[in-house]
Amino acid sequence: MIAFRRSPAFCAIISVMIVAACAQRADTSADTTAAVSSTPSNTVSSNDTSAMVRGTIKSASSSSLVVTTQSGDVTVAVTPPLQVYARQPATLADVKDNTFIGVTTVKQPDGSERATEIHIFPEELRGLGEGSRMMNGGGGGGGGNRMTNGAVSNSRMTNGTATASRMSNGNVANSTGSTLEVQYAGGSQKVTVPPNTRVTQLKPVSKQLAAGDQVVVTAKKAADGTLSTNRVMLAGGRR
Repeated sequence: MIAFRRSPAFCAIISVMIVAACAQRADTSADTTAAVSSTPSNTVSSNDTSAMVRGTIKSASSSSLVVTTQSGDVTVAVTPPLQVYARQPATLADVKDNTFIGVTTVKQPDGSERATEIHIFPEELRGLGEGSRMMNGGGGGGGGNRMTNGAVSNSRMTNGTATASRMSNGNVANSTGSTLEVQYAGGSQKVTVPPNTRVTQLKPVSKQLAAGDQVVVTAKKAADGTLSTNRVMLAGGRR
């Protein structure tokens, strides 16, 4: 059985992903799936043929998933083989040029963006949630959190060693910190990466979905409005 940890920011912001009502600090880590988007909606169509559904699985079978969202139950047909992804530990050494990442940042008094968590996406999920946007639910000062999804470019990473983590997340420790530039369609974002920035990555896992699993479903939308998927991201522990 794989254990998944719900980070504090999971409760406040998952945007096109998972949302629950609780407070967080502006520099709190975000759940991996927050890296996809930051629009507070349950089922969001990025265009006429795709959608993302976030919520809790009500029922699961080999042919369909029923996901309970804040606005009601959504049925998604399963197109086999279904691949499930979950958050795993990573380090700054895994953040290389052209790696597709989501980085959670907090604006500093000098106008720069400071990373609080970096999320690495597998190649098959490249482009998911691409762009830079403010995240709802940011607490404290500094204007809230920003989520930027894109490819690493011109990075100057000082790779450190990852200390053990009981919460299935590696804490990166290095003496000098580093900077990176994240490029996305229409722009780029430079980010300062301080010591101890948490780094995680989404990886395929062998997990049979069941009622109570909190998920993000990346689905295709047919002309008649029906949804289908072969990819599901676990977004936290079971309720």
